[in-house]
Amino acid sequence: MGVSMKTYDDDIDVLAKPVTATDQKYVIPKDAAVLAPMASLCECELLVNEDGQAMVIYTKPIPEAIQWAEYDMDLSLLTFVSWSGNTMELGMKVHAPFRKYLRMANEIMMIELKDNNEKIASIYPAKLMVRNIGI
Repeated sequence: MGVSMKTYDDDIDVLAKPVTATDQKYVIPKDAAVLAPMASLCECELLVNEDGQAMVIYTKPIPEAIQWAEYDMDLSLLTFVSWSGNTMELGMKVHAPFRKYLRMANEIMMIELKDNNEKIASIYPAKLMVRNIGI
């Protein structure tokens, strides 16, 4: 008659990915605001190179940090989304020479300038989602 010992090894998964707040499913609140376009708040420019590296340079603080950006190829619009779900458009159409390169990008560097546009106040990447329905 063998003695059965209960082990707790089954309860421990040291290789499991830890669950954090960032792992939670993101849901945009129903009352999320549509903010004024960035171009109406400050001077801003979209820059894209031939490798699909993109950045938006702007000259004044924006209401909320950008969590991700969405590029709608059909409408040639760039929209920014904050973590709270508020959205803000760039405020100008993506010009034709940039379109084929922007669709290759997977992130946009957000760069805020200060001191008469001579210094960088903040810089951070925002994921870019490209939407092309083909309208």
